Amino acid sequence: MSFFKRKVVLVSLLILAISAVAIAYVNGQSKPDVPIHHVVNLSANSLTFHEIDKLDAFAELIVIGYAIEDFRDREHVITAFDDGTMQSFHTNTNIKIEKILKKPDDYPSDQNELTIIEPVSLEGDVKYTVDDYVELQKGDQSVLFLMKNSFGNYGLINDNLGKFSLEGITQYSVPQSSTAQALSKYETFRDSVMEKYHLN
Repeated sequence: MSFFKRKVVLVSLLILAISAVAIAYVNGQSKPDVPIHHVVNLSANSLTFHEIDKLDAFAELIVIGYAIEDFRDREHVITAFDDGTMQSFHTNTNIKIEKILKKPDDYPSDQNELTIIEPVSLEGDVKYTVDDYVELQKGDQSVLFLMKNSFGNYGLINDNLGKFSLEGITQYSVPQSSTAQALSKYETFRDSVMEKYHLN
């Protein structure tokens, strides 16, 4: 093989190697989000209402709204004690308000965005959740029952019975592990919410 041919082969191999590295780099950069492989469910002694009138009376703010961002893109907050043990967790979810159904006197009638607290958080591929709570889905218009905490922030109350999609019951309405009986109770409760606020 002549010197010229060897040079062409070496240059071709070099270009091929650079192309392979570039393709691998681009593919690495455009990888989809790391899937959630593990869900850690913690139970809490939270007050749960199973009647719409009681939930309506307890909630301070009730709105029809939807999450603006995908779950992964929200602000996930996890705090720990000095020894590293988890202390608390939640997600700050930005919502767009379409309609206010109930509000405190001092809440602005024209406010159309709000950051609410959901009892769920994400760290890497691990999702932490309270009482099997399923996070709000981006763009899914829902009736949301909210209460102000001691820091002045509104949080979703009543776990999965504190949010009801206007689209109906989806795989994100209740935990995947829900029994047929739990699903039936959720459906009955949702029907009473839709009826109370004339959303049928």
